[in-house]
Amino acid sequence: MASAIRRAAGRVAAVMLIASSSLTAQAAELAPTPKPPAPGVSATLDSARAERGARMSVAIFTYGPGAFVFEKFGHIALALTDSTTGEDLALNWGMFDFDQPNFLARFLTGDTKYWMAGYRTADFNAAYMGENRTIRQLDLQLTAVQRGAIADFVRWNAQDANKYYRYDYYADNCATRVRDVLNWALRGQLDVPFAEPGSGRTWRNETARITASDPLVYPGIQVALGRNADHVLTKWEESFLPDLLANHLAALTVNDVNGAPVQLVARDSVLFTADRAPMPEVAPSRVPMALVLGVVLAVLVVLLSGAGSTLARCVLVAFSGLWFGVGGLLGTALLLAGAVTKHAPYMGANLTVLQLHPLMLLAAVVVTVALWRRTRTGAAAGVAALVALLSVVGLTLQLVPVLSQQSGVVLAVVVPVQVAFAVAVGRLRPRVRPDGATP
Repeated sequence: MASAIRRAAGRVAAVMLIASSSLTAQAAELAPTPKPPAPGVSATLDSARAERGARMSVAIFTYGPGAFVFEKFGHIALALTDSTTGEDLALNWGMFDFDQPNFLARFLTGDTKYWMAGYRTADFNAAYMGENRTIRQLDLQLTAVQRGAIADFVRWNAQDANKYYRYDYYADNCATRVRDVLNWALRGQLDVPFAEPGSGRTWRNETARITASDPLVYPGIQVALGRNADHVLTKWEESFLPDLLANHLAALTVNDVNGAPVQLVARDSVLFTADRAPMPEVAPSRVPMALVLGVVLAVLVVLLSGAGSTLARCVLVAFSGLWFGVGGLLGTALLLAGAVTKHAPYMGANLTVLQLHPLMLLAAVVVTVALWRRTRTGAAAGVAALVALLSVVGLTLQLVPVLSQQSGVVLAVVVPVQVAFAVAVGRLRPRVRPDGATP
């Protein structure tokens, strides 16, 4: 959900709240300072906040999907406007830098550092209009103290010691940061209503819905996410998506300075409407298509294993090496991601490791060699049978509710092919020793 402002920054004049745009080792090692007190903790502080907040307004801007896959999830900014000083900043918590030390390693292990930056609101919005992305504006009905407190929080968050955070795609991103700031200023008034069940969404389905048109990301997500990504989200959890957070805030009632209930969003409007195709409302069902693919591949494996031509053998051997080699590498990556990286909350507890696993790397050698020689060995038959058995066990576990995982797309493709390779190896003539016995 990284912002497209990295490209837009070259086209608009930006006012940065942060002096440096790169993560330095010195800044990363600074100990964070305590967060400012929430409203209601200090009467003296609240008095100063009320004075400043009286001349301020606070709004939220959400930005619709863009062209690139990381832009399809949308973006969000919290805008502060001071009518006296003229300060008008859109605060963006989606900043990152490819030049950060060890960026690739941090990205792969889930330890990417993001931070907040401020831009002139008009320029920030103009950049997204230029990218043909819908802009929605929510004007918030906050008390003067709450508005002043948010300004205090932003100044604190902009300091080098406090600005960096570990980006978490689902739990700590640009949208959840805005949600958390508001909840802090409202002294937890989002806690109860946002703890309610959402609209039946899951992290897997929402990600699949948004990436459905990407031929690489969509299947990659299905492989990577484990059972934890299939639980039904609360409104709090749904707020990882800017549009859903905006919807929940627009329906929220909070208490004003006198304790009377008021709508948090005073005005909900569309600043700019893109002319691109809208996102699908639900994730498409790709299981039937995946099953057709899996069955077709499985039939081809069996047919090629019985064909006598050299071409058929070459095609089968090439597919075997590719299938088991790629599957083994993916399975190894899945195990590492679920065990030793910070992606574990979403990629751990993943039954896909019964479909794709390191044993397939051994199969890439012994099964492929057996198919090339057209001779069944005990090692090839045993490994092929074990790979197929694990795959069928993974499919069977879907019948156990506590273990069920919504990765039908993966099962539909992988299970038939794994079984087909076991059948293909079983059809080979056994290897005969010089004494005439079979090993």
